[in-house]
Amino acid sequence: MRQKTKELIFEGALRSFAEKGYTETTMEQIAVSCGVAKGTLYYNFKTKEELYIFVIESGVERFISMIKDYIESSDHNHFRQRILRLIDAHLEFFQKETAFCRLLLSKVWGVEERQYTIRHVLQGYFQLIESEVDLAKEKGVISKSIDSQITASSFFGTVGFTAMRSIILGRSLDDPALRYTLQTLILQSLGIYEE
Repeated sequence: MRQKTKELIFEGALRSFAEKGYTETTMEQIAVSCGVAKGTLYYNFKTKEELYIFVIESGVERFISMIKDYIESSDHNHFRQRILRLIDAHLEFFQKETAFCRLLLSKVWGVEERQYTIRHVLQGYFQLIESEVDLAKEKGVISKSIDSQITASSFFGTVGFTAMRSIILGRSLDDPALRYTLQTLILQSLGIYEE
């Protein structure tokens, strides 16, 4: 699939799924939203389920890539700064990719096959956060008794759902009070006060 077509399909399908939900969205509506022929859509994706998974996988890949860029631009020896950069990356991504975040956060849990797939795709994200926590434990920055998996889940939940609620309420994620509060909550919960 050509990159331009792939991007058109991603954006159109994302809009459609985020606005109407998976069940209410048809392949015909997605084709119209993408500005491509229905045949082009079916040529690239045999089913709506396959297209939905493509949207989730592509969005999560973008999310992980942005997080990596942010933390790689910070000093490995300053975990406090790395946590602040992680928070910034999440907030910037959620502000920029509001439709994807709404779709992701609303569909993570459930028993349908696509929810299992979403959770599987998110494992790359969780492994990235867990490795940051493990690094901090190795360096003695945070307690070795802190569970990395629980911390990664809590981080995602705290930042993700705070961001989504703020967006729903029409509040910008650039709000200094929002950032300060998230930073304070997360740093203090990890026992990090100053470096």
